[in-house]
Amino acid sequence: MKTNEQMYESIKSNLLDLMVGVMQNLKESEFIRLFEELFTTHFNVTKIEFFLYEENQFYPAVSLLKQDSRSGVGVVETLTSPMLSGAFSECDDSLDFADDTLMIRNEKREPVAMVLVKSTDEWHAFASSEFFKEFQLLLGRLIETIKGYQSLYKHSQNYQRLLEATQTFNSTMELGVIHSQLVSTVSKNLEPIQVELILSQEQVASSCTYRLFNYSNELPSTVEAFLSGELTLGKDTENDAEILSAPVKGMQGTYGILQLSAPCHYKISPMQKEFVRTISESAGHAIENTSLYDQSHRLIQELQLVNEVSKKLTERLSFEEMITYINNRLKETFEPEEVAIVYFRDQESPVLSKESTSYFLTQVGSRYLDYAESRVREEKDAVFIADLKNEDIDGFTPYRSLLIAPIVISEKIAGYTLLMHTEKYHFTFEDFKLVKAIISHSSLALSNSALREKLQNLANKDQMTGLYARGYLDRHMLSAFKKGIGGAFLLLDVDDFKQVNDQFGHAVGDSVLKQTAELLRSSITDQDIAGRWGGEEFAVYLPGATLLEGKRLAKQLLLEMPRITQPSVTVSIGVSVWEPSTKEETYQQLFQNTDEALYSAKSGGKNRIIVSESVIAE
Repeated sequence: MKTNEQMYESIKSNLLDLMVGVMQNLKESEFIRLFEELFTTHFNVTKIEFFLYEENQFYPAVSLLKQDSRSGVGVVETLTSPMLSGAFSECDDSLDFADDTLMIRNEKREPVAMVLVKSTDEWHAFASSEFFKEFQLLLGRLIETIKGYQSLYKHSQNYQRLLEATQTFNSTMELGVIHSQLVSTVSKNLEPIQVELILSQEQVASSCTYRLFNYSNELPSTVEAFLSGELTLGKDTENDAEILSAPVKGMQGTYGILQLSAPCHYKISPMQKEFVRTISESAGHAIENTSLYDQSHRLIQELQLVNEVSKKLTERLSFEEMITYINNRLKETFEPEEVAIVYFRDQESPVLSKESTSYFLTQVGSRYLDYAESRVREEKDAVFIADLKNEDIDGFTPYRSLLIAPIVISEKIAGYTLLMHTEKYHFTFEDFKLVKAIISHSSLALSNSALREKLQNLANKDQMTGLYARGYLDRHMLSAFKKGIGGAFLLLDVDDFKQVNDQFGHAVGDSVLKQTAELLRSSITDQDIAGRWGGEEFAVYLPGATLLEGKRLAKQLLLEMPRITQPSVTVSIGVSVWEPSTKEETYQQLFQNTDEALYSAKSGGKNRIIVSESVIAE
């Protein structure tokens, strides 16, 4: 039979073997088996329960083994990772067998472990010997050494995983990749803890499952972590879980929360907390850098777009050409399903641009136009609607995303642009700001274009009658002539107009001229042009018309003139037609021939039509 001294020396040898096994990454189950075998071999102990001391509590090692079945994990998981705490009754066997306790302490007399044993004679004899305290101290040193070694080992593993994750974070500019790497790394490292990513704003392209942060529905500890930027612990009583909330933050703000949910009896270790805090902050900086890159890239694109639009709009485009260009750029850039450009002209009803989609010509589409106009006039600014509600507009509303930007000219709303999509949140707030910028730049260009057209219109029109001036008629006919477009040309002269002025006054004479102009306007089509030739003379150009069509209009005017004028007057008319030609002298000859025909009508008795020196009617 061994003496106590011999037993002590043998125990020291066994403990050294255990130490070597730990250095060789001995599995936790094997370590506990060998530890129990030590007591069986030397003290004939048949029943033993081993507990570890962490954070002021003892944890049964067997309970840990039942809950965590991972393979290939070193004893570090038993000694340095959080353990499943609970009553001793959670063990396989009842602890009623224990009739002696071995408290294992370190050199500072701090508890590090505890062993409950069923006492035997051998155990009682050794516990009473002078070697027992040395044995206790040796066990304390062993466990402290193991914990230190395995802590370094665990730190090394953590840093390796952090390094791999950080390399991924810094090698990509895709938020979805960063989100996925963050969640997968933490999930693998802290299995079986549940990991959830909560983001502060929607990430459409993210491939990682997440949910949006909602102040009203989050746990107080989660809100505190988001606001303070610090790690927090909380309780989820509904699910009986302990919650660790780690802010995913950068230098400029918090972009989300990495939330860990563990069973209530699971204790999250300081090492795990530090790991989660570090990787969350690393991901936060990567998200921030990616966001800043995306923002700068988007800003450059936006500036290029606004600059391109501004340059294009400085060209001498007509009002309708500008509307067409703006419409096309809005469709290309923001991909709306429906787009409308509406402008107001003086006191007339709103004008829907022909470039607008056909949906707005329907009854339900017109309700959106009414809604957009009312919002613009009410807000006096652009309106961004991410999710239009049924109660916001009368009738069925398939379109949920709306962007409304007013066209402002001289500080007055002169129209608006409406972009719509059936998908909620299709347009972003960045889209909204860009649309505002584009329409703001366009407003001045549209104003200038409308002003140019108005001035040109004033120059082209006779101010008294509203008919085209002779210069415009000359240019238009010359252009048609060069293009090979033939037609009929009529010159009219109000008979005895001087007598009307002398007898009734110039105001009545002006009224007769206006009545004549109104007769001409009502007698021709939109393709025809009527103008004031000078004084009481008028001209009508009928593009592509035949001689028969020219004579028919002349007869109609000859008959209608005495009936519609007050006082009643007649007209003399000269008519000419020409076939397409490219010789300019032929174009000039046309006017001369028509003028000679009119002179013949006047000198031949008035109130008649002359075509190429032939009297057609009186």
